[in-house]
Amino acid sequence: MILAASSLAVFFASISIVSACALAFLALTKERKPFSPQGSEAFHRHLDALSSLSRDRVRRQVREVNERNARKNQ
Repeated sequence: MILAASSLAVFFASISIVSACALAFLALTKERKPFSPQGSEAFHRHLDALSSLSRDRVRRQVREVNERNARKNQ
């Protein structure tokens, strides 16, 4: 009985180890997107594509966040 329980534990432990290795392999070999140096340019292109009402709303939200951050940093 103990031998069966320990072999069952070894079996599930080996499945866990193989799964962890497979996940690590997939995570390490996945191609990553390079960081875009044009982040602000992309944001402005997106902003230009919005309607004027939406644009004003986004600008107001950005302004509020900047003001909150400025208050926190003082």
